[in-house]
Amino acid sequence: MRLSLKTCLFLIAIALLFIPPIVDAVNGAVKAKSSCSISMVIDGDTVKINCPDSGIKSARIIGYDTPEKNARCIGEFIKATRATWALRVVLWQARTIEIRLNGKDRYDRFLTVLQVNGKDVAPHMINAGVARSYSGGRRGSWCE
Repeated sequence: MRLSLKTCLFLIAIALLFIPPIVDAVNGAVKAKSSCSISMVIDGDTVKINCPDSGIKSARIIGYDTPEKNARCIGEFIKATRATWALRVVLWQARTIEIRLNGKDRYDRFLTVLQVNGKDVAPHMINAGVARSYSGGRRGSWCE
């Protein structure tokens, strides 16, 4: 049986939407070195974490900023997609993942220090060119 191009594209789209979050959750649970584990990568600097005492919550990784998926321009959207996948690949390749909670932000997200293989992930994301150093305050535009 041959599938039409339309059906093949639909199946690829479904796979790209549903497979990465499943891998995120399994990977996060298996490699967790702390009590909280990553259950899903939202974007380059935001993840969903699962903690025994608070359940699944949104967490903002501190130390860097990445473009937003709800972008103001197509360039920012493309950069946001690159940053999301860069973080996902780092986590998928990690031996250990450690989350240290460090308060909450104004959106009630946990602020977290994310360590991969014992090292802060922020310098890696910045050096990879998908993030900027960030320690609070006004953020610059990602549109050029």
